[in-house]
Amino acid sequence: MVNRRQWLAGAAGAGLAATLPAAGDGRSAPPVGPPDLGFLRDTPLVDAERLRFFMRDAGLDALVVVKPANVFYLTSHWPQLDRMGFEASSIAVFPADPARPLALVMHAFLYYYTHSPETLLTDRLVFPYTQPVDPAGAAPADGTGPEAAPARTMRVQDPELVSARDGHRARMLALAQPVSADASWALARALRALGLADSRLGIDSADLAPALGLRGIAARTAPGEDVLRRARLAKSPAEIRLMRLAAKANVESALAAASRARELGSSRPLRAEFYAEAARRGSLGHFMVISGTSTEVLDEPLLDGTSVSIDCVSTCRFYHGDFGRTIFVGEPREPVKRAARAIAIAWDEIRAQLRAGLRFADIPRIGREALKKQGADLSVSFTPHSVGLFHTDQPQPSLLGPRVPEALVLEENMILSVDCPVFESGLGGTLHLEDLMLIRKDGAEPIHEVPPPVIVV
Repeated sequence: MVNRRQWLAGAAGAGLAATLPAAGDGRSAPPVGPPDLGFLRDTPLVDAERLRFFMRDAGLDALVVVKPANVFYLTSHWPQLDRMGFEASSIAVFPADPARPLALVMHAFLYYYTHSPETLLTDRLVFPYTQPVDPAGAAPADGTGPEAAPARTMRVQDPELVSARDGHRARMLALAQPVSADASWALARALRALGLADSRLGIDSADLAPALGLRGIAARTAPGEDVLRRARLAKSPAEIRLMRLAAKANVESALAAASRARELGSSRPLRAEFYAEAARRGSLGHFMVISGTSTEVLDEPLLDGTSVSIDCVSTCRFYHGDFGRTIFVGEPREPVKRAARAIAIAWDEIRAQLRAGLRFADIPRIGREALKKQGADLSVSFTPHSVGLFHTDQPQPSLLGPRVPEALVLEENMILSVDCPVFESGLGGTLHLEDLMLIRKDGAEPIHEVPPPVIVV
């Protein structure tokens, strides 16, 4: 019988296992900290030319979006009020005609206080709003809406002591358009200013259509969410740079938490450790699947002699890292060891064939064939998905009609994940394997350092 030391020696020689240093073993850890995201101040996330191609294909004159992820993608600002529980606090208008500028509708004080310091981009018209001076007053007939309260700013005690940031805030607010009484009036003002009041708009919220009609905008509307998701399948250079940072922090956080799995002893503290390690690197833990469950309600022991699957997702400036591995806690049973080898070989086979033009539907087939060649009878999904602003950042199924993910095709500059969990009960543990790959014309490359498939603690 092959014992744990013999198996681990063989696995390490094949690149299948890594023994991580345990906490407190005297080895110095590399310094950790948040990444420098300063490039986002003057580098747009959106690939404007690519997005406009899909907009023209859909017959849209502009996109009007209120969902925070879509606003962020177009403007590099995640609406602060939405993060606090409000809805549709900011609106982005992205015209198909490049001669028309991007428009951003947002609360005047939030533009002044939160967005203007974080950006140096000058590609947009800002249409701020406050509230009506007289909520019961009638709106004038010119379509500008009722009189709006002036934008609130910070009082200046001593002009000579005003910081550069506060000076920038004041200058940017002064360049904005006149304030409107609420977001809907500001949006109507923006569409009229851009010559889009009688056009075809792609929207990401059904609430936008009646709001436009209420403000005298005669534009026709059509679903626009999937146009954005279709464009985001291929990442811009800024997105790829941000995804590399997100993936790096995510992998490092997962490995740091996994190194303490034996000491932590159960799933709840292991998940908390991953979230803490992500925070140390400037990321936010999004979810962590441990042994097939992502709920924080359960706290299950990590038993010696078993394998524990982890699937770790965190975000860096809202872009996702996604990483899966198997932890051996002691020496697991032989079927687990064989399964770990089998999915590692299958994933290697899949990675070798990833390239632009390959269909999503081909990926599970490659994985199943790789298992069959090994004589491995295992239930593994080999599920591909695009990763970016969402864990699954691709056109989605809808009640309005089926959209089958398997029909998608890999594109150059797509960030792809292939989930390789083993769906077997009674195996003596759980197993998973997942890395993020950047798709190229003639192949694919990982966007993070790739540790061995098995982590031994």
